[in-house]
Amino acid sequence: MADETQASEETLIKAIEKGADDQIHVRISRFRERDYVDIRHFYPTEEGEWKPTRKGIAIPVDLYPDLLAALKEAEPVIAARRKEKPDAPKA
Repeated sequence: MADETQASEETLIKAIEKGADDQIHVRISRFRERDYVDIRHFYPTEEGEWKPTRKGIAIPVDLYPDLLAALKEAEPVIAARRKEKPDAPKA
């Protein structure tokens, strides 16, 4: 097969509990000699192992500074929306 999937190196940075049957994994992965920040939804198998879904995004590490800056820019918007909804959970 011309476009076979190749194994990637992965380092789990953090697993964020989203509920009993949901986690979001933040990982650094390598695919085709390129590093990525991978943020992906995971689900538990019947055996208790966490498996990735197709829901997620892999961002080249070269764009990490831009991603971080965008998340910081989102902070005041998030804070303003929390004030509108006082019962919203705090991060």
